[in-house]
Amino acid sequence: MTPERFNELLDIYGSDPRRWPEAERQAALAVAEGGPALDASIELDSWLDAHAVPPPGDALAARILAAAPAPAHGSALGRAWRRLHTRWHSLWPVAGLASVGLAGSLAGAFAVSIALKNLAPPDAGEWPERGSAFTELYSDWSQE
Repeated sequence: MTPERFNELLDIYGSDPRRWPEAERQAALAVAEGGPALDASIELDSWLDAHAVPPPGDALAARILAAAPAPAHGSALGRAWRRLHTRWHSLWPVAGLASVGLAGSLAGAFAVSIALKNLAPPDAGEWPERGSAFTELYSDWSQE
């Protein structure tokens, strides 16, 4: 182990050998004996360990609770409206697909009626001159 790698271990993991990677622990302990870098790291670790953050007081908790927004206690009608409003948002895609399907069906029916209007019927007497798929067929059942 090089002294540079040992200094990296001290910077990353501190002076406690239990925190060092197990694969490098024995080599680092051999380098550590009598080194000034380990003494400086031990001093830094003891200084950091001595620092303690005091627990928050009751006044801080009271200020946080006072600053928090109050929960919404709306009426039953308001809650029902919000619930319905969120459900409608999920139904918009379904309604859009249904309306596109309906529009496509109507467009197809009109296209077929226009195409059939221009075709000559087998017997000109059966259909009126401007017949389409939506016109009523007049047939005399008594003649059949």
